[in-house]
Amino acid sequence: MEMSIGFIVLLIISILIFGLSIQLIFKWFGSAQQLQASIDKQTQDQILSALRTGNQLVAIPFSIQESSRGQATSFGVGVRNVLADGQFSIAISPACKPPSTYPCGYTPDGTPIAVDPDYIEKNWLGNFNTIPTFRLKRNQQDVKPILIKVDTNIAPSKPTPKGDYVFNLCVYNKPLRDDGLPEAPCDSVQYKTDPKVFYTQKIYQLTIRVV
Repeated sequence: MEMSIGFIVLLIISILIFGLSIQLIFKWFGSAQQLQASIDKQTQDQILSALRTGNQLVAIPFSIQESSRGQATSFGVGVRNVLADGQFSIAISPACKPPSTYPCGYTPDGTPIAVDPDYIEKNWLGNFNTIPTFRLKRNQQDVKPILIKVDTNIAPSKPTPKGDYVFNLCVYNKPLRDDGLPEAPCDSVQYKTDPKVFYTQKIYQLTIRVV
């Protein structure tokens, strides 16, 4: 009898934990879908319009976004293909990632903020440091969402101060490699060495203004 009661109690607890887990999963995915829908609704038309009328190959009309600690920040990036049908990919990296010597952050008065680029890449970008390979036909255009989460820290045990945090964004007219990395590093050294690896021979920048 004691074993039966214990088994029933354990079963009830297991069911409760399972139910709470399912609820949290649906809540998280629901929030992600709402964020995706918000990006599409608010920015897609304007980005596509910029690509059509501005004769641009890559358009990021809202490259500076305000956010706060612990919040996800969204950017929309438009890409237009003027080449033959092909594959494209996108990479994002902290502007100060070695071997770059540029700062990643600035206080409101313009003073550089010392951050840990590895920490920023892991905790602010995570798995969103690349956009999976996508295909565009000739003269086709598409909009891709970029998500960056403002972590509470900029380095281990170092809180995120208010200021601007800068990320490089590179578009490649090549697929990601088999290891999931881009064709070439998205940094200023690669740009100075051989900018032709980038679709437009440019590096774009996204700035998160933490308020």
